[in-house]
Amino acid sequence: MIQMHQKQQEQQELNHKDEKDKKEKRRQERLAQQLRQNLKRRKEQSRKRAQTES
Repeated sequence: MIQMHQKQQEQQELNHKDEKDKKEKRRQERLAQQLRQNLKRRKEQSRKRAQTES
């Protein structure tokens, strides 16, 4: 009986860890996407600035 309870607890902990990992991964992907967009926007801005200056 105790062993079953331990197994359930272990499973719950694994699921919880899995959820945390997934959340962290989604967060990382969102941050990476933001960085790419910022970079693209900065490139565009500097290109436009270069065009207007010349």
